[in-house]
Amino acid sequence: MAQQDRNIGSERIVGLSKSAAVVRVVDADESRDPDTVRAVLSHVTEDGAVTADGVDSAVTDASMILSTAETRVELASIDLDDAREAAGDDAAIGAVRSRLDVFEAKVSNATERVESLGEELQGLSDWRDDPRSVYDIVLGLREVASESQALTAHADNVQLDIEEFDRWLSNHDVRVRGVNGDVAALEQSLDGLEDRAAAVADAEGSEDSADAAEDAGDDRATEWCNAALRARVSALLVEDTRAELADLRKLAPDPDAETDGLDEAAADLADLDARVQRLRGRLDDLARPPWTDEYGARIESFEATLATFEPPVSWGEVQAELDDARAGDDG
Repeated sequence: MAQQDRNIGSERIVGLSKSAAVVRVVDADESRDPDTVRAVLSHVTEDGAVTADGVDSAVTDASMILSTAETRVELASIDLDDAREAAGDDAAIGAVRSRLDVFEAKVSNATERVESLGEELQGLSDWRDDPRSVYDIVLGLREVASESQALTAHADNVQLDIEEFDRWLSNHDVRVRGVNGDVAALEQSLDGLEDRAAAVADAEGSEDSADAAEDAGDDRATEWCNAALRARVSALLVEDTRAELADLRKLAPDPDAETDGLDEAAADLADLDARVQRLRGRLDDLARPPWTDEYGARIESFEATLATFEPPVSWGEVQAELDDARAGDDG
């Protein structure tokens, strides 16, 4: 007996050859790309025809892939519980708490996603009684499988991050190397900012015509504003790194003893703080009245926003605020 597609609508394709099924699916919705449709239907094609067994196999495949994602998310959750236990009373220290909070958010999000995918898959599994077309069912199954694979990779990355946190928590030298890396990154960022300020200063008086002067003036104003915004972020970076240093002293094996590496990092950070202040002063000196008229309020508003952030700082939120400030009215 020929297999029949019990789904309602014009896309009854079970039993058709793949080529005929592609034509029928595209005819039902011309916005669909034939190559994409062909690739999707290849997952439910047996001996050149779309089959009910093929759809059932696609359901099974998606279920197995989702099961892997569920396992990896569960393992990440277990690792997080172990990390909390390892932190003990140190979980109250900002540098530790902020890291655990990030893991908590990621694991919670992954758990919600895997539960949502499970509900979606359950609906797709009863495809014979589903009013949607077989093509839409198969497309949904492929999306569940793809999202499950991405979720598996995400959970694996979270586990790796937690393992790295465990090394950080248990090893003073690892913590010192981490904060020294933060200081070095801040130094490199300041090098770039100082180059930008120098470029704004060097552009002064270099125009050959009135029109060129106006265009170059606009460019310098935008560059000056961006540098001023980033300089304020740098000041917050210094504050955040200084708080990290204070927390690392609390985590040191013997807080009363000299902590190798932290004192040097603190000295380097003090130098960077002075550089930030000099850079801000230089940018103030470079400012022109038209620039401050156009961008002054935006910079002041951004600085007020940054003042609401306290260490340990959520740098994703800071970046979002910086993007909004740079976009200005155009955002």
